[in-house]
Amino acid sequence: MGWKKHLIMGLILVLLMGIQSRTFAAQPNIRVGLWTQQTNVTVSANEVFEIRDPGTNDRFGKFTTGTRVLITQKNNRLYVNDLPVKSIVLSVQAIDENGRVEVNNKAYRGKILIKKMDNGMTVINDLPLEQYLYSVVPEEMPSSWPIEALKAQAVAARSYAIYSMNRHEAEGYDVCALTHCQVYGGSNVENEIAAKAVDATRGQVLLYDHKPIFAAFHASSGGSTENSEDVWGTFIPYLRSVTDYDQNSPDYHWMVQFTPADLSQLLSQYGYNIGTLQSITLSDFNSGQSDRSVGGAVKEVVFSGSQNTVELTGSKVRSILGLKSTKFAIGVFVPLPKKIDVAIARNSGYNKSIDVNLPDYQVPKMMTGSKNIHLITDSNEEIIKVEGYGSGHRVGMSQWGAKALAEQGYDYQSILYTYYTEVSIENWY
Repeated sequence: MGWKKHLIMGLILVLLMGIQSRTFAAQPNIRVGLWTQQTNVTVSANEVFEIRDPGTNDRFGKFTTGTRVLITQKNNRLYVNDLPVKSIVLSVQAIDENGRVEVNNKAYRGKILIKKMDNGMTVINDLPLEQYLYSVVPEEMPSSWPIEALKAQAVAARSYAIYSMNRHEAEGYDVCALTHCQVYGGSNVENEIAAKAVDATRGQVLLYDHKPIFAAFHASSGGSTENSEDVWGTFIPYLRSVTDYDQNSPDYHWMVQFTPADLSQLLSQYGYNIGTLQSITLSDFNSGQSDRSVGGAVKEVVFSGSQNTVELTGSKVRSILGLKSTKFAIGVFVPLPKKIDVAIARNSGYNKSIDVNLPDYQVPKMMTGSKNIHLITDSNEEIIKVEGYGSGHRVGMSQWGAKALAEQGYDYQSILYTYYTEVSIENWY
């Protein structure tokens, strides 16, 4: 039995050595661009704080709690309370690492960097990634939602942030604080529930081919998400069209309407002067036509007018018309009376208004080959109804779908595997 014991011990040692030899990346800091082109900013802190040159470590002042310091840029130079400094970058940081620096009355963890640029100062928040997520998660998803949905959001946001490092390198930071990257509001928006979701998933990221993924997410897909190439033109293997569970989203199904004159005017404002709108060419939902993606997104729409014809992408039409998503269809309708007046008695001269609520008459579309052409005559005061589903780009994780799955008992890993194809969830640090 002695040799067996030694063999077992040897195997345990090999396993332990394997575990010990596995190295993880350290938690990175992330630089968040808060403001650009600023001529002056006011900084303070809830602790004693310092202003230094991060390159030379020269100190330009140590200030007591709550002191307000004005930093300006004029004549291509930075000033600290009207004192000119030679530095091109200033660092503002509380002495206590748990302190918060305030910039223009908003509080931030970590340190604030103020860079002199040709067109004014750029203000950057440099902080650990996990602390960044304390703000991003509650900004991107309501903290009243199930904790497993919030955990899924934390992993997606962490993966997205790591993937997006240096996205704004030309401007001197990694990511912006807006929807172009992820919404970041500083420490004022933090709460215990969102922080719990971040802490419970600390360091976990979504990987494809051993690399962090572009973990795109959106509010609501309207029943199915999109393939990446059908929205952005680029095939991404883990961003595939999948069934969604967002039926309880307020934007699952929506409707807006325009007059033909409205549409002509909006097109003209964006440089597409087609004259009087005469027809719109777009297939119906689930038509299988080439002008739609497998997930239902519109690829192109043709607007024909008295002066010109233009073909626009679904994304462009969404932008011009202010639609919630690119999953939409169009119909031309003639409004019918919602009330009619009925004589109470013959020759009495008295009428009563009765609600009839007749549905609007839909003008039949013309089929030419595989084309669905919606004709507009403008002779009967037509209206153009745009019916749509979902909100956002509809690629990757649906937040309302994640909420529904969490309410059904799914854990955050299962939620993420529902929306991202052939990925793994691993500790990055």
